[in-house]
Amino acid sequence: MTQFRLPDVRVVLDTQVILRGAVAANKSLTAKIYEVWIDSRFELLFSEATLNEIERVLQRPEVLRKLQFTATEGRALVLFIRRRGQLVEPVVRIQVSRDPDDDKFLECAVAGQATCFVTADHDLLSLRNIEGIPIMDIPTFWTTLSARLREAPAPE
Repeated sequence: MTQFRLPDVRVVLDTQVILRGAVAANKSLTAKIYEVWIDSRFELLFSEATLNEIERVLQRPEVLRKLQFTATEGRALVLFIRRRGQLVEPVVRIQVSRDPDDDKFLECAVAGQATCFVTADHDLLSLRNIEGIPIMDIPTFWTTLSARLREAPAPE
């Protein structure tokens, strides 16, 4: 099958979704989402603030143990995201999350004109959308993405 990118699918994935997808040995939904991104089928948006959070989380020894990841693999993941993702620079400050640390993901989604923001965080999911950008849970995003991949025309 010829691989092709869905040109209008621009996604912000929260830290948990990225990390769970990157380390999953099985075919969990996060692993499938991560694999589809690796195959360049959608554009992953990140900001310096969201990437810094991933980097900070991957510096915690307890997280590395839980993920069965080495510090070197953590640094490599951050570099990979920087190289393969799309950096956006938020210009509008958003303050709507119960946890102010989560606002950076919403700012990234708005700045990058994301198709959606994918998270497992119930506080963020309770917002439902940010400036018209849907905030989706993992199963909903996978269902939506799978349908778009099936319906997309084959490349010429």
